[in-house]
This record gives sequence, C-alpha cells and structure tokens, in this order.
Amino acid sequence: MSLKLESLTKKHREFAKVQELYYRSFPKNEQIPINLLLWKAKQSFVDFLVIYDEDKFVGFTYLITHKDLTYVLYIAIDATARSKGYGGRALAEIRERYPNNHIILNIEVIDKTANNYEQRITRRNFYIRNGYEGSTYLYQDRWSIYEVMVHGGKVNVEEFHALLKKFAGALLFSVFKPKITSSK
Repeated sequence: MSLKLESLTKKHREFAKVQELYYRSFPKNEQIPINLLLWKAKQSFVDFLVIYDEDKFVGFTYLITHKDLTYVLYIAIDATARSKGYGGRALAEIRERYPNNHIILNIEVIDKTANNYEQRITRRNFYIRNGYEGSTYLYQDRWSIYEVMVHGGKVNVEEFHALLKKFAGALLFSVFKPKITSSK
C-alpha cells in the first residue's frame, strides 16, 4: 500500500467521486456546502485532499491548520476500500504531513441510546488504535455534540477556537456558534 494525496479542485478528475462520497458519508447537518469547502481550500491553511493507493481512488480528507494544530474536519474512505487498512494509513499520512502538530478530530459522543451506538464505539476504537485519545473536550455546534480526539498531546482550547474562527470567518463563526467545553 502506497498512499498519495492530491489537492482537490472542481476540475480534478475525481471531483464527482469525492462529492458523492462526501454526501454519502456525512449527515446533512455535518455537511458544509461543497463549493464553500472548495473556496476555503484555496487558503494556504486548508488542504482538501484526494487519497489514492497508487492510481486507485481510496477517499478524501479535509484538513485545517492553525499554528501547531491540524483539524481533520472530514476523512472518508470509499466503501470499496474499507476494512483494508486505508483509514489508518490515511491518518498516518496526515501525521507525516504535519509531524510537529497536534492533530484533532471530532466523533459522535458515545450515547447508549443512539441508533448507531455500535458504530460510534467501533469508530472511537478505530481512532484509539491509530494513536488518538480522548481530549476531555466536547465540541458543540448548533446541531450536535462531539467528542474531540487528539493525537500528539494536549490541545489548547483557545487555539482550537482560533482555528475554527480563522476557517469560518466572523460571520460563519457566529452562525455555527461552536462551543468547546470540558467533559470532566
């Protein structure tokens, strides 16, 4: 397995596959309009990346960086490539790309009453196997609450807030109204 990452634009040969995977992989309340993601990806601190195994489309990731913090806003592996080690390898590629950064991501909180409870446990265990740990922070937007997981040590809440504000801009930041609180 030899993964490579390429920047995505609307003219990229895999744009339709990425768009389809994006809409299939994330609930509507977690989807930022794809054109906005592409526009934001023109900024030097944002990477919208297609993931390949040699020439085979595997998935995509969307990364936002501020100082020594990289936020995995999205990562998705195509159904034909799941359970083959690509997710773990993609996370390793992200760590290699940002070796000195704390890397964070959000997952749905573990809730025994959720209809996808088992999937939430499986997802959390996957990230733990790949070196992530709970940060003791919860991320909450207008729609949901997520557990913040981190690779590479403790995260500064103010830096995470600054990253979100830098990405969203003041107007969108006020619309999303993200809150980061301690879960302990």
